[in-house]
Amino acid sequence: MKAENGLTCKNRVENMALQIANQSPVLNDLTQEQLEQIAKIVVTQNLTNELNIKSKIANINYKQERDIFIMCSSRTGSECTQSSYFKAIKELERYTKKHNINILQMSTGQADDFIYSLTGSPNSKNLIIAGVSSFYSYLERRYSVIKNPIRGTKARPVKKSVKELEIPSEMELFTILNAMPELEKMAIYIMAYRGLRVGALNKLRVWGNKYQSVSKGKQIHGEFPIEVIVNIKGSNLNVKSPFETLTTNALKLRIYRQTLKLQREGKINSAYSAHDFRHYFAVTEYGKDKDIYKLSKLLDHTNISITEGYLKSLKVSI
Repeated sequence: MKAENGLTCKNRVENMALQIANQSPVLNDLTQEQLEQIAKIVVTQNLTNELNIKSKIANINYKQERDIFIMCSSRTGSECTQSSYFKAIKELERYTKKHNINILQMSTGQADDFIYSLTGSPNSKNLIIAGVSSFYSYLERRYSVIKNPIRGTKARPVKKSVKELEIPSEMELFTILNAMPELEKMAIYIMAYRGLRVGALNKLRVWGNKYQSVSKGKQIHGEFPIEVIVNIKGSNLNVKSPFETLTTNALKLRIYRQTLKLQREGKINSAYSAHDFRHYFAVTEYGKDKDIYKLSKLLDHTNISITEGYLKSLKVSI
């Protein structure tokens, strides 16, 4: 009976709307009673649509969709990329929970406020924005009731002055290597004299003068300069896998803390990050013969434009 009444009510509303439209096509010609009837129709339709949307959203398994997105987010399988998406979504979840916002129904205005709330460096903020936008785009493809509130936003984090990229001088590198504990010393040696990413060291495998590892989700391999092999063999580290006991983040932190200590002691000019030693390799290697194609291959860049941008950011004339 309820179903019949509901259907009858729906038909009556539709018939009323059709009748009013046929009788009075101009809004100004409508009576007060007809305007009230139209208002009721509009309100009813809006409420029905809103209830339908809420019903569909309530049936979405958010946690499952989030986990699938993070798992499949990197085409190369890079742990670094997956970690970046994970951090972005966690930041979004913290914000929506604090402000009592349904994460699946975030409005464009709320998205703008979220962006303006972000703290940290411009690069870290933009990574979060990109990660959150990708997540909403993923949901949008799967569910028609969800729209990406980040798309088209004009909101951007307030830019702050960013420290220019610095690399150690040859003398500073010598000072750093002499002061470092063995494990950090070998990591810096490999980055500065072969240019491997710090993220490739944990999975590094060495035999003879050859190596293989995984960098940004891609298998890499090559040969070490003889001085690198000599230093590895002369250390107390596991020759075949010298860095497997440390995660990438732990190694990065240890290197930074050691260089910060040397800076505070006045022995070097800056506290250098692990990536600065890869920068050192790029600049010194390019300076040998100006062969950007060879350098691009050594750095495992996917195309030459990345290497060009890399050198320009380090203020190297190409």
